[in-house]
Amino acid sequence: MTGDSDHRIPVTVLSGALGAGKTTLVNRLLRSPGDRTIAVVVNDVGDVNIDAELIEEENEDTGVVDLSNGCICCGLQGDLLSEVTRLADERTFDYLVVEASGVSEPVPIAQTFTRGTDDADIDPTERFRLDTMVSVVDTYGFWKEFDAATHREDSAGGGRSLSEVFVDQIEFCDVLLLNKCDTVPEDALEEVEAVVRELQPRAVLYRTEYSDVPTDAVLDTGLFDFEEAQRATGWKRHLAGEDTHDGEHDHHHAGAVHAVSTFTYETDEPFHPERLDAWLDDWRGDVVRAKGFFKLAGRPETVMGLSQAGPSVQAGPLGTWDEDDDRRTRLVFIGTDMDEAEIRRELDGCLVRESESLEGVTDPFPA
Repeated sequence: MTGDSDHRIPVTVLSGALGAGKTTLVNRLLRSPGDRTIAVVVNDVGDVNIDAELIEEENEDTGVVDLSNGCICCGLQGDLLSEVTRLADERTFDYLVVEASGVSEPVPIAQTFTRGTDDADIDPTERFRLDTMVSVVDTYGFWKEFDAATHREDSAGGGRSLSEVFVDQIEFCDVLLLNKCDTVPEDALEEVEAVVRELQPRAVLYRTEYSDVPTDAVLDTGLFDFEEAQRATGWKRHLAGEDTHDGEHDHHHAGAVHAVSTFTYETDEPFHPERLDAWLDDWRGDVVRAKGFFKLAGRPETVMGLSQAGPSVQAGPLGTWDEDDDRRTRLVFIGTDMDEAEIRRELDGCLVRESESLEGVTDPFPA
């Protein structure tokens, strides 16, 4: 927790997919702020900010800053800094809550408050202190999106799938609300929590209905630590060989019941471009998350990256290997009821065979 000598305004950022319950949570905080005076910034990618209007309707005396027609994780980062600075100049408040749009990535928003932006003259750390990153998860939506039998590929806007949005927001946060818990069966809830814990072992987790959580659970927690938040992502900790379940948090550990598992695939051999591409096109529904680095035949100096969330799969070059890099393929898989042996066999079948020629082989990956 930050000492009393720090007089900067603490900030809580709320992320979560569309309809997860962020606006409901904001209204709860405004009705029960404790001894705080809260200001709110609401972002919406549309040209009409419905969430801001709903908050103002329920809290007539509360000043709400509306940032519409763009996203504060990219195009509106400068506007976000300008607006919160103007708000601090014009009004007296001692806590700032930022409700991000449903398609926002949390990492760029955190960077905006901790490092500023290249095109803005404002140093946000002089006035503000990022205190807590909160992610609100639509438990029912998560359950359906990652159900192997469903294979939905709905877009969340901006060309990104719901799966990508869910995973981004879960992997980078301090507090996680599994909201709408009343909309799924108990066994499904246990499975969702087990999967979420593999993706994000660090965050404090609450099961909620209608975003009903104590105010102190999301305000003035002192939990934010940028480096720790990035390092604590499940796939990174698995790649580092760390145990993601350190017993720091009180949560149900249902992995054994629901066969939520993780494994790392490693090899020194490169993948055959066409065979790997075909394998990626026929993605398995039992893998919730896969991420890591791989070697591709024909590109010995290129670091290739794989990032998968549910039905959304992306693979391509990340840069070049450094001289000291461990030039091995290392891919982490997190999923439910995965057949690890079968996945390993399939990946082994994608490797370049000894003395195999690549003449005439097409490389389908981006240049």
